[in-house]
This record gives sequence, C-alpha cells and structure tokens, in this order.
Amino acid sequence: MPRQNPDQTVEINDAYKHIVIEGNIGAGKTTAAKALAQDIEARLILERFDDNPFLSKFYNDRERYSFQVELHFLAERYQQLSKNLLGDIFQEFTIYDYFFVKSYIFSTINLSDDELILFNNLYQIMERFMPRPDILIYLHYNNTQLLDHIKERGRDFESTIERKYLETITSKYFSCFKEIQNYPVIILNMENEENSGKEIVLTKIKDILSKNWPKGLSQTVL
Repeated sequence: MPRQNPDQTVEINDAYKHIVIEGNIGAGKTTAAKALAQDIEARLILERFDDNPFLSKFYNDRERYSFQVELHFLAERYQQLSKNLLGDIFQEFTIYDYFFVKSYIFSTINLSDDELILFNNLYQIMERFMPRPDILIYLHYNNTQLLDHIKERGRDFESTIERKYLETITSKYFSCFKEIQNYPVIILNMENEENSGKEIVLTKIKDILSKNWPKGLSQTVL
C-alpha cells in the first residue's frame, strides 16, 4: 500500500524505498533530492563531488586528468554506497542524487580505450555489490537550459563545459536507460522552463512516486 507523506496530500508508493534522482550536469538533481528527502522525512545520500581533488584539474585538462577523476569518483561512490547497504531503521525511504552506474557512463565518455579496460575491470567487481534503485527519476533539460543553470550557479571549474559534452552525457544516459529492465526509470521532461520552480518540481516528483510504474523506461512531463 502507498504511504502518505506528512502533508497528507500525496501518497508515496511503498514499493519505492530507494529513490534515485538523476540528471545531467546542471539539472538540479541535488536540489530536488534535498527537497524530497525533507518533505517525506527520508534519509539523504548525496554525491561528494567537492571531495574530488582532480575535478577542477579535469575541466582544465581532460586528457591528463580524466582517469584520476573517474577513479576517484568510483572509489568514493563505492565507499559511500557500501556503507549504506543496510538502510536505516528510523527512516523508511532513502533518496540518492546519483546511482552507481553513473561511474560507467562517464568513464565511457572521458577515458581512452586502454584506461577504460582497466576502469571497467574495477567497476564490474564493485557494481555487483551495489544496491539497486526501486525507482530512478531523471530530470531532463535541453542543453541550452543546462548551460544557463551551470552559469547561474557560478562554479569556476564548470565554466569550460561545452554543449557537445552535455549532449554526449545525455545520449549516454538514455542509451543506458534503454537497457534497464529490473526497475522503473522515469524521464521527467523539464524543458518547459516556466514550470521548473523547486516546489513545482517537488510536487511532480511526488506525483510520480505515488504511481505504479512498469519496469524499464517511461516518460512524463513537468
């Protein structure tokens, strides 16, 4: 049975204990995850990208630092998620602003063939121990909107991000999603910029979580 959240207006489906909010760079996934976790009193697991000492160097020299940045993310994500396998007896739901397959997606974009072989060997060992989402919601903006969001938040090391890089990331995510068959993946189209305020996005995410979705890929709009 669905569980009613504290505001008594939307029922969250009890099947969705582990909820992933994903998106491209600048999609607002962390903001949405924080808002949802607060609203339904869930445990919140956020990616620790600030801890990656190679990230700013990577954006300045991708060829030199791609392997270091991806390997550090892989180790950090594995350590963080493996510590949370048993859940929390005091909080029914867990919200993540990333999923482990993200490491594989970005490695295929950023690494050379030789680096990718080594990285993939490590990834395959780790991935089988990682928790699977009960549902994944992907916040989709077009690339112009993403670039605007990146500029607005003003992180210096992101100033070199190009449209083509964002296009490649989106393409890789969608290719990955088409292969997922063991849990629902919902593409939430956010291209209607007029309706993408935090409260409206939160309401739509909770509406998604109130429904019974088929496993595999589905789409909806804001």
